[in-house]
Amino acid sequence: MKEDTKFRLRELEHKIYEFLRTRKTSYTAPPIYHPDSLLDAEPAVVTNLANKQVYDKELIKRIIAAYQRVTQADLGESMWTVFFTKYHQPIHQKLIEGNEKAVTEILRHPETSDLFYGFDILTKTFHGIFNKKSAQKAYAKACLDGLVRFAESVGAISIDNPASKFKNRMLCKTEDILAGIDKACIPFSMPNPFESEYGLGSSRGVISYRVPQALYQAWRIKQLLKGIQNPRVLEIGAGLGRTAFYANELGIKDYTIVDLPITTVAQAYFLGRALGEENICLGGEQFDGDQNRVKIVAPEIFLAEDKTYDLILNVDSLTEMDFDVAQSYWNKIKVSTNIFLSINHEANKFRVRDLFVEDLNSLIVHRGLYWMRKGYVEELIQIPAS
Repeated sequence: MKEDTKFRLRELEHKIYEFLRTRKTSYTAPPIYHPDSLLDAEPAVVTNLANKQVYDKELIKRIIAAYQRVTQADLGESMWTVFFTKYHQPIHQKLIEGNEKAVTEILRHPETSDLFYGFDILTKTFHGIFNKKSAQKAYAKACLDGLVRFAESVGAISIDNPASKFKNRMLCKTEDILAGIDKACIPFSMPNPFESEYGLGSSRGVISYRVPQALYQAWRIKQLLKGIQNPRVLEIGAGLGRTAFYANELGIKDYTIVDLPITTVAQAYFLGRALGEENICLGGEQFDGDQNRVKIVAPEIFLAEDKTYDLILNVDSLTEMDFDVAQSYWNKIKVSTNIFLSINHEANKFRVRDLFVEDLNSLIVHRGLYWMRKGYVEELIQIPAS
């Protein structure tokens, strides 16, 4: 894996990757904000989906057709070149062949392949981690820690203060935290379309680590666009599409995702199952009233279009690209929106800030720590109208 070592992996998954690569006997959970002893987390796994009828045949046909229509993106010198070559290539081949049976198995059971490698832990490579009860427990605590942090960020609960002389720190219980979030925001649902997904047990379903992240991002978008009727949002690099899902629940219906073709396959299936396939639009498809659908497109479409958006979001993505590719995205962003929200770490070869250094004098940049993950910077960049 010499090529892999050229690139810094995401902070969250780094220790997990190291566990798999070196076959260590112990599991180190992602870094958390709250004391382990105060996180009353119950591990859980999604089960019993095998007996449920899934109507996804037409959705899978659409996904294959959309994938075959796009040109594979030039990844340049980035970690995604390695990921695609090492983990995604066999899946790419099945999609190009139009092998519906194989693609159906991959999409319904992501733990049997590495389709999600690079943006989610539900992959064949990482699934063995959860054979250990200790890893399940540690991961569930990390998921609850994220949920508590989200609740603190929206004022649903008081923020923890470890220096307080009163020492009245309370045990964090999942259902209590969810109830607080419901009052501060709206009741959020927890779609679980995938068998064998591990996380935090709750009355709504299994909550994986990425869920609180997506909740925060969707809520932040909602606040930034307050007062704008029918806002148009675009997200660059959307993982599984959870932020788009929660933005939809918050009433933001005109949402576009631009991502690598192989990743859009995962997003299309997740959102097609979670929102309903009638509520998504894939590259090359045309629908009346598509402003009320989540649109999922490849980079070539976004970079060539002349649409504008009320807000563009990028999370944990731009600094993982080849610099020239990332620069081309920024050049497109600055003529496509007046509000750009970046949430990225700064441990790679360049920072998001390096992309807009030549435009800095004309921008208003609000820079602060990201609520949800240690080591991440949240930058709200206001771009004047040209």
